[in-house]
Amino acid sequence: MSDKKKFIIGLIFGISGVFIWNVYYDSYEKMYTVGEITGTSTGMKSGTSVQFQFMHNGKRIEGSSWKGSYAAKVGNRFIVEFGKDNQTVSSILLYYPVPDSLKIDVPRKGWGEVPDEIKKYRLKRKEDFGFREFFLID
Repeated sequence: MSDKKKFIIGLIFGISGVFIWNVYYDSYEKMYTVGEITGTSTGMKSGTSVQFQFMHNGKRIEGSSWKGSYAAKVGNRFIVEFGKDNQTVSSILLYYPVPDSLKIDVPRKGWGEVPDEIKKYRLKRKEDFGFREFFLID
């Protein structure tokens, strides 16, 4: 098989995988809470990801998300989006930092939406080459 065919097949599988993951992820009703970055890792071809943890009903849940070009360090807090019925389906929203100066009570089960006092710290979304800001509305 030629390199061009391998590239096209890889591209088709990659796009299909992203589409299937998004359909799966979007199938869950979302809840929000505050999570903390616990580490970072860099893959050979996958870029940098961040490991994070958050609490839900007294249980610690860990996850990992792509870092992109956001400035996220160990110990920083951000909003985490997770499935209401399956908390392991989660993503840390690096465009919603939670400053240490902000004292906020986090419900044990999380919020149904991002609280207004955190929304004012929202950063411009950098993923998808910045196009997400133009085509999708939060």
